[in-house]
Amino acid sequence: MVNIRHILVFLFAAAVLFSGCGRKDDFEVKFVTLWGKTGTEPGQFSEPVGVAVDVQANVYVSDAGNNRVQKFTPDGEFVAQWGSAGSMAGEFERPMHLASDAHGRIHIPEYGNDRVQVFNAEGEFQFMWGKSGERPGEFDAPAGVAIDANGNIFVADFYNHRVQTFTAAGAFQSAFGNEGHDFGQLYYPTDIAVDRESNILVADAYNHRIQKFSPQGEPLASFGEKGSGPGQFDVANAVTTDRKNRIYVVDFNNHRIQIFDKNGNFLYQFGGQGKAEGQFEHPTDVAVSSGGEIYVVDFGNNRIQKFKIIE
Repeated sequence: MVNIRHILVFLFAAAVLFSGCGRKDDFEVKFVTLWGKTGTEPGQFSEPVGVAVDVQANVYVSDAGNNRVQKFTPDGEFVAQWGSAGSMAGEFERPMHLASDAHGRIHIPEYGNDRVQVFNAEGEFQFMWGKSGERPGEFDAPAGVAIDANGNIFVADFYNHRVQTFTAAGAFQSAFGNEGHDFGQLYYPTDIAVDRESNILVADAYNHRIQKFSPQGEPLASFGEKGSGPGQFDVANAVTTDRKNRIYVVDFNNHRIQIFDKNGNFLYQFGGQGKAEGQFEHPTDVAVSSGGEIYVVDFGNNRIQKFKIIE
């Protein structure tokens, strides 16, 4: 005999999951707008990878296929662009997950040139550091960067399977992580963030997890595994936090964004594969403003989507 109670419980659980939120009473995420399409003109993109929001709420996008950075208003109005293909100062070879510091400077790691360049908010070159290699201060495809409250810079060193720490001027300080799958080891880290407690969150992409480290590089916690359920990932491609210390993770092959509390407990998810509003084709990055605006790089659709967290 069919157990009606079990069926009702299942249907309720499924409704909660596919609505996107496991804690609807706390918050939800609403689509706001989108901008961009395939091309080379201002406001168009070719394989965009990274997004960052500065202290003035301006939005910066690393337009990797066009080897440039574009700047927009919070509503997606084009403001400026800089960069072109090359290896000189101010030129790029696939700019990646970028970050803004407390002074409004934009830090941009380059996959192809194995370095980090720093610009002011107007796109004027400030300084750069790094070269190809495995020694301290050298990179093999730096993929993500984050800056803490003291100006220390953390770089996800993709093919070297490690994180390196630098001063605000780009001087090497320390490194942690090595290739592997055990706790504290990394396997192609793609992005990095600093939480409100100064811990370092690493998108340990091909271990399908997020790892938390102390500012000194000591492993503290880990969450995630390969899969498509809540709290699971299929390439954890990027990570950021918001003012309430919630953790946002880009789940690349599952075409979604997942949100967790500071301890890695699943809270919410949104997205799904497609071209409609609120859907993604392999998202690559996420940034959250102080006002709760969420910007997602919709890589395969060559656009940026904006959402708002409602509490």
